[in-house]
Amino acid sequence: MKKSLSAVLLMILFSCLYMGCEKDIEQKVLLSPTNVPGFTTSAQSLVLSTTNDNSKVVTFKFNKPDYGVRVVPSFTLQFDIPSDTTGTNAWAKAVEVKLSGDSTEKSYTGKDFNSLLVNQLKLPTGTQSTLVVRLKSDINQPSGDASPVQPVYSVVTMTVTPYKVEIIYPALMVRGGNSWITPATRTNGLVLTSVNFNNKYEGYLYLPNADGWGGDAFKLESSTTGKVYGWGTSATTLSEGGGNLWLAPAPNYMKVTVDLDAMTISYTPVTFYISGDDNNWSTSATPMTYDPATKKLIANNVNLTAGKKFVFTSNGGYDNSYKVNAEGKLVFAGPPAWTGNNITAPSTGVFKVTLDLSQGAGKYTYSIE
Repeated sequence: MKKSLSAVLLMILFSCLYMGCEKDIEQKVLLSPTNVPGFTTSAQSLVLSTTNDNSKVVTFKFNKPDYGVRVVPSFTLQFDIPSDTTGTNAWAKAVEVKLSGDSTEKSYTGKDFNSLLVNQLKLPTGTQSTLVVRLKSDINQPSGDASPVQPVYSVVTMTVTPYKVEIIYPALMVRGGNSWITPATRTNGLVLTSVNFNNKYEGYLYLPNADGWGGDAFKLESSTTGKVYGWGTSATTLSEGGGNLWLAPAPNYMKVTVDLDAMTISYTPVTFYISGDDNNWSTSATPMTYDPATKKLIANNVNLTAGKKFVFTSNGGYDNSYKVNAEGKLVFAGPPAWTGNNITAPSTGVFKVTLDLSQGAGKYTYSIE
């Protein structure tokens, strides 16, 4: 009898253990939610102006999706226009804003939201546009490998009317090293800018070789964080607080690009030319000369004919060339986009043509006098 009772008790114990284990196994099944629940915007329509610069104008809220197990998802807001949200390259041009920590909402002041719309998304000012906002939920693996769980999304739409302001791009300011003294404030000709507010900077520098040794010693100071960047592990890498960089060979007029995400810097010596109908599109016949006093490139006695076209080329080709957009603003016309329109000569005569690249990317201009 005792043996039979013991056998029954053991069977009950094993059954309980099995059921418990089975329950644990069931709890560890990773689910794939269909969306991010409860994604909302506090404003369906926004008209922005300087009067609401410092006020909270919109808040995006959501609930965390249920993945069935304890995971740490990351959330990203993506801002785009309707025409860019379909097709092969859907959402490729979206402005992405990663949310921090366990936050389930993101608020914007009028000034910050207007900056996102105008400076990053390039929406027209003074005009109502439709904005599509997508919330992305991702599961990050500790190893950094791609997650087997596909991202999930939720989308809201709203109308926005941004206003025009003078854009002040984030900058890296040249700071002279050793005995070479540079201005303490942001100065044209000594600045690289981030036109897309994305840690990628560009500008044109002419340094006078004040320190010798084949080039000028300098560092770069961020206008937004105050951090100073210098020499990394080579002439083309950076480190925070590193030693002097060297722009070599100097003196030279150079296109300089910086990527603070990759911590890299590149230098390309450039010589600009005017190429167009009036010189049979020669990429060497009409050179431009750098003027250290104005920090601009100048070509004197340039023959132009009303209605005929020209562009700014460099180094004998079009890879680093500049044309104008539909609004007449000077834009980069090289690869990969090969964008822009040829510049139209306003009248017939002999002119002084000036190319001003001193203010950094996004602020390049030209003039015909």
